[in-house]
Amino acid sequence: MLINRKSFLLASAATVMLPAQTALARTKPIYMLPTSSTRRFAWTIDDGASSSAIKNYLDLAQKHDQHLTFFVTSCYSSWSNNATQIKELLGQGKIQIANHTFSHKDLVSSSDKVVKDELNRCNDFIFKHFDYLAKPYFRPTYGYWNQHLIELAASLGYTVPVMWYGSFGDSGNTPEGRIVQLASKWIANGRIVIDHANRMKSQHALNQILGIIQARGLKSVTLDEAFGVNFK
Repeated sequence: MLINRKSFLLASAATVMLPAQTALARTKPIYMLPTSSTRRFAWTIDDGASSSAIKNYLDLAQKHDQHLTFFVTSCYSSWSNNATQIKELLGQGKIQIANHTFSHKDLVSSSDKVVKDELNRCNDFIFKHFDYLAKPYFRPTYGYWNQHLIELAASLGYTVPVMWYGSFGDSGNTPEGRIVQLASKWIANGRIVIDHANRMKSQHALNQILGIIQARGLKSVTLDEAFGVNFK
């Protein structure tokens, strides 16, 4: 959500004044999109260790009208390196950015102080560089979560933990052929799928994934587009 500085400060103050117990914490994360007459899925992209990989995905959104949700790990300079294009695409509604912590610590095994620091530092980075409020979406690192983490994140305004229904399996050194196989397996109507911007994929691999989307008559949408901008 694009937001000006005055609105951000007012929203932050309101969050601080609210008691933690008033936050509407979920009982579990979301894995799927709501039912729709449009055939759609959410293509979500995590981390961002590779500046060139992020650039590739931004170009994909710009040139092929793929609407993407990035879960930002803000310790990586890749995000600030691509800030100009990110802000442009945010303004066009072609991408969305959400919170994936500052340094990708395991939040479940971390203290409350560390969890708050990880989420708040990423939140502040996103606002500073993109004039953007990432709340209410966050992705628990490594997919690890428990009810205490959900409630703690909700107390900071991150009331929507997002998991996935299918992975491209590319957080490590996965061969591109296998990545395309997994994309073919998991891309389907209503699903949230997870991808990573930690290593470059060839244009050939990306074109194959685009072909899968087109052949299945699907549209990639951001989480805001799927759930609505006021979803909590």
